[in-house]
Amino acid sequence: MLTRHPEVGQAKTRLVPALGREGATAMHRALAQHVAVEVLALGATGEADVEVWHDGGSSRRMRGWLGPLPRYRVQPRGDLGRRLLALFERAFREGALRCMAVGSDCPAMTADHLRHALAALETADAVVGPATDGGYWLIGINATSASRALPSLFDGIDWGSATVLQQTLARAAERGLRLTQLQELADVDRPPDLIECSRCLDTPAAAMRISVVIPTLNERRSVTAAIVSARQGGADEVIVADGGSRDSTREVAAAAGAAVVQGPCGRARQMNAGAARATGDALLFLHADTTLPPGAADLVRSALKSSTVMGGAFNYTAAGARGWDAVLTAGGRLRCRLTGYPYGDQGIFVRARIFRALGGFPDLPVMEDWELVHRLRKLGQVVVLPQPAVTSADSFAIHGFVRASALNLVAIIGYQLGFDPHHLAAWRNRVARRSSRLPDPRQPSSG
Repeated sequence: MLTRHPEVGQAKTRLVPALGREGATAMHRALAQHVAVEVLALGATGEADVEVWHDGGSSRRMRGWLGPLPRYRVQPRGDLGRRLLALFERAFREGALRCMAVGSDCPAMTADHLRHALAALETADAVVGPATDGGYWLIGINATSASRALPSLFDGIDWGSATVLQQTLARAAERGLRLTQLQELADVDRPPDLIECSRCLDTPAAAMRISVVIPTLNERRSVTAAIVSARQGGADEVIVADGGSRDSTREVAAAAGAAVVQGPCGRARQMNAGAARATGDALLFLHADTTLPPGAADLVRSALKSSTVMGGAFNYTAAGARGWDAVLTAGGRLRCRLTGYPYGDQGIFVRARIFRALGGFPDLPVMEDWELVHRLRKLGQVVVLPQPAVTSADSFAIHGFVRASALNLVAIIGYQLGFDPHHLAAWRNRVARRSSRLPDPRQPSSG
């Protein structure tokens, strides 16, 4: 990603007549932060190494602005062609197999656009994302084609003109490069382009719509309380993502006012299916045996006012363990405090755009909540609010306090040591069923 440190009078100067010097700088800052989330998402998931090549400012100041995840490099002097050439030559010299460069002023660009470009480079020599002003918002080159593409794609181009893309395509054809074109998107350079910002930039936190997604599997006894707590907490919509319940969970959820979607069985897959249906600006994932605190939606909006906050969760409180409540609550809170990682039983919330940029929950049978939080923390802050979500302690009553705690702890440690999560899930489920006094959870509940 190529960008400029946001210094007044030096950023987005063509927007000054419409916004003023301070306003143009603020717009540059907002655009760059918006684009950076989409770019950095690929770094957080391990799909790509991310570098920010910056003009102005120091690496320390850039890190304070855009976070610690990317590597920061200073752009060399010269026109855009010289800077792009330096970027690609260094990337290939350091062993990159594919390299892409993007600007920081295309608000409609998403992480999925970047994933599509990376996939295209597996077979194409080069890829370009056309811009509506005649330039491009992305250009990528395959290392196997670098000798033919460089420096011809960047030398002698009329940078800043409406013919940049046309000239680039002509150069690619002359060099015999197989080039893939992506979707045409708009950059924001001039006052008329500001309309694009209103369509793409994040909704102010105070106006955010909150969608609550509840994954279920044979949860007819508890799902109503979860739905009611979400509704009373101010959620704009509640979606129950069912994994094939054999009891009346879906009917009970619909009667309680939730939209019900059928997803493939597995908590991560179900939550992703619910999120795909959601229309909110922020997503809150709530276990069916957990209830939210009063005013939960406003608490989420308040937490997301800061652009550095990627997501968060509520404090942990356990209930219903007949004398163990205080111990379980203290243990859950200590777990979160020591690791800095809230878990799914605390009601994890996240900006919808960031969730989608990260590709949603990873398709894991266990620890999907831990992995999502891990990725969010690479992008910015994950906060834990003092207000508690109340989670049923039935699993501890069913399996026994010590055994249930040990199962969870072994799964956490095993995952962090690199054990296959599918093996961990199979082992945990096998042990849990042997110790349980209840039927297999995949079977319908009685009554």
